[in-house]
Amino acid sequence: MRYRVVGTPQPLPTPVEDPLHKAAFAYRVQGILESEPRTPLVEVHAQRQSLYPYAERACHLLLKCYILAHTKLGLDHSLRYDRLLRVFLMTEGRAGAEQQQNLIYLYDLSERVPPHEWLRELTHEYGHWIMPPINSYVEPEAWANGDLGERWFTYYLVQQARAEGGEAPYLMGASLSTLDAYLRRAVEPLVARIAREGLNLQRWRSRRRDGYEEYLALALYIDRVYGSARLGRAMLCAGGVEPDDFLRGARESLTEAETLQIRLPFAGAYLFLPHGIKRWQVVHPREAVLTPDPKRPEWARSSVAELVARPR
Repeated sequence: MRYRVVGTPQPLPTPVEDPLHKAAFAYRVQGILESEPRTPLVEVHAQRQSLYPYAERACHLLLKCYILAHTKLGLDHSLRYDRLLRVFLMTEGRAGAEQQQNLIYLYDLSERVPPHEWLRELTHEYGHWIMPPINSYVEPEAWANGDLGERWFTYYLVQQARAEGGEAPYLMGASLSTLDAYLRRAVEPLVARIAREGLNLQRWRSRRRDGYEEYLALALYIDRVYGSARLGRAMLCAGGVEPDDFLRGARESLTEAETLQIRLPFAGAYLFLPHGIKRWQVVHPREAVLTPDPKRPEWARSSVAELVARPR
């Protein structure tokens, strides 16, 4: 998928007024998907010229995130808003960001904001925009799709940038070493915990931070172990915004596949097997041994890290 970023550091003849605060934005960058017909997907507005380079980078970042979400997860921008996401970079307000409908606002911006914070805030709010929501938490926030987006997009942006040779305009100037440190702190421990322990049902039922993080851990684990297509299908099959809706969606996603290419972080890790081990057949390697957990029939330890399985 190819895209084009269009803009100029010269002010617009008529500034754009944002829908929420009615502030004036004299600079605009547009991101256009080079398809037939050409589709405007992103508009990034800046209040002053010094923020124009950041608007350009933000447009690159969000277009790259769109391509990742569309090709790997099967997600798209909402047709309700003609697929157009509008982003406003504001110099006023309390530091932070928010997403409402097809609008994303970043507040209290200046050239002093570290590049990795630009990337974190934008991927977080973009997660709220494009990823199906999971709700009902009381902390750290009600909706968990923003935090999932922040972690998921950063992981694949780093992978892609490294494959392309390092620096890329869509990283907002953040270094790969800084983003690697973020992933070691915010992603890898969650995946490793599910692999090491399986799903903790007590944490899962909590609506506080421990339950919020258990949802993130399970979603990231499904992505890493079964692939992004299975995570995307789990999101789309959920049919609701409760954590248990996502769990039902994950069961449907895994059991609808003809075969699963499974890559665990290490041998002896826990494997999620919806409806129990008797529902599954190991295709390769034949010597793989699955040992079910006596208290959680849908979880089993695998003697190998990589295997192919299919539902019976």
